[in-house]
Amino acid sequence: MSAAPTDALRFPSDFPPKDRWKKFFIGIRWLGPDLSFFKVLKRQQAARTNDQMHAWGGGARQEIATLISETLSRSLGWKTAVFLPQDAFAVACHGPTFDCIDGDCTLMEAIESLEKKYAVSIPITFWEDKEEATFGEVVDAIVKLRND
Repeated sequence: MSAAPTDALRFPSDFPPKDRWKKFFIGIRWLGPDLSFFKVLKRQQAARTNDQMHAWGGGARQEIATLISETLSRSLGWKTAVFLPQDAFAVACHGPTFDCIDGDCTLMEAIESLEKKYAVSIPITFWEDKEEATFGEVVDAIVKLRND
């Protein structure tokens, strides 16, 4: 399984597992779900270049995407700080390996930086319908909050 660097970062449809046995055995080779897709995601994202951040279109949208991307990259171990609008936000916040557990703290760090830099408040309720959101949808919602 390989993907072009500009393809959307997405978890496979069977991850996270919903079956109780696959949940129980997650991370245990041969018993749990196949987690090899993390290597593919890591390589795919690592092959991205800074020029690809132009997909955000400049302005506040790109600035916000860059701030979040840099925080996720630095704290979670992504090889580059390049995330694209079509990427699943959950993948970016999870990190490039299965055992990455700092996603929530890292996201909070990025949100605090955004709130301070752009004088915007992002309430907890903001996240209620964002489980399946793309990176672009989250950034656009933050831009809208900032403009309201």
